[in-house]
Amino acid sequence: MSIPTGATVVGIKCSDGAVVATDSLITWGTFVLSEKGIKAFKLTDTIVLASAGLTSDYQMLVKRLQAQIKLYELNEKKPISVRALSKMVANILYSRKLDPMFVQPVIVGVDKSGPVLYTLDMGGSLIPDDFTAAGSGMQIAYGVLEREYKPGVTVKEAEEIAIHSIKAAIARDVQSGGEIRIMSVTEKGVEERTA
Repeated sequence: MSIPTGATVVGIKCSDGAVVATDSLITWGTFVLSEKGIKAFKLTDTIVLASAGLTSDYQMLVKRLQAQIKLYELNEKKPISVRALSKMVANILYSRKLDPMFVQPVIVGVDKSGPVLYTLDMGGSLIPDDFTAAGSGMQIAYGVLEREYKPGVTVKEAEEIAIHSIKAAIARDVQSGGEIRIMSVTEKGVEERTA
């Protein structure tokens, strides 16, 4: 299903963490609403969710997850794992498949099992991978990812690959643009910067 919003989101699992990068352009069809959109969100000290799609839908998803994470951690008396959070997102999306949220989430993080990356679709499919792309610029971003990604890549190397991927998408996809925002997750936490 085609939706009238654009974006490019890239995620890369690394040997020492995980990286997600996004553009910052918010569009509706051919109309630019903002060049300063936020598409990646720190959900815990070591988990980040980024999403392409309808801005209101992924903002609502993030608000709901923030509340559910607190409830989970109160009940379980331990931090939520990347897999548990990703399954939570998958369950939310699956329960709405007849009235879908127009989102393409990418979840990256680090927990006891090490660095993790999941990509999801609107129907709640949960797919672990080493790298992924989402949004209207994903085909272009995948071209760069497939050329530059190597198993065992470090966070620093992955940041550069992610920047190259988003730059390529911005150059060719009219619904991607603005700044490139990078969030890197390691055992030490989340670092954010723009390129």
